[in-house]
Amino acid sequence: MTSERKRKTGTRRAVLANEIAEAIRLRLFRPGEWLRQIDLEERFQATRFDVRSALDELAVRKTIEHVPNRGYRVAEIDLKTYGEILAVRVMLETAAAEAAAARIDAAAIARLDELAAHFSSAVLTGSRTEQSEINRAFHRLMYSFCGNAVLQETIWALRDRGRGSRITVWSSHEALLRSDREHHAMMAALRARDAAGLAALVAAHVAKGDPASPPVEPD
Repeated sequence: MTSERKRKTGTRRAVLANEIAEAIRLRLFRPGEWLRQIDLEERFQATRFDVRSALDELAVRKTIEHVPNRGYRVAEIDLKTYGEILAVRVMLETAAAEAAAARIDAAAIARLDELAAHFSSAVLTGSRTEQSEINRAFHRLMYSFCGNAVLQETIWALRDRGRGSRITVWSSHEALLRSDREHHAMMAALRARDAAGLAALVAAHVAKGDPASPPVEPD
């Protein structure tokens, strides 16, 4: 196989793996649910080879798990593991936020302001899918300025892995309102280039999903 063909194969695998992970994140597939390759081929209009390659990649990421002689299913994690994932996310996302505060430009801050405003509107009238998409776009854009692609990749892999918990995102309207307030507080810290303040806000934003804490919902 030529290097160009390998590159294209790797790209197709990564794109499809991300699409399946997105479906898991949106709860189109639930924790513990078995994934039938033929169904995935039809849903994502992909070849059997590409689906199998994507599933193998997601198994490496621990978004799903491979059970020998049975197939693949969405990973299902216990509360202890979920709490450990959140603890690592706090460390990584605060580091990303702190670095981003020093690097982010005015155009990105303006775009983040727009996303924060869109989230505020979605809290009132949007669907859970829309709220989740805007929230993800907000954090992805902010962390994209951390200057470390591996750090970003690890953050999103952990976020996706955390979907293996049966904890439901934003179980109450108050949880949504809290996230909304925190987004706007983060924007104030970014505009002030307050790296330490932003890191503290992000730490609280992520850690509120700790199962050992009061039962509020993580982003």
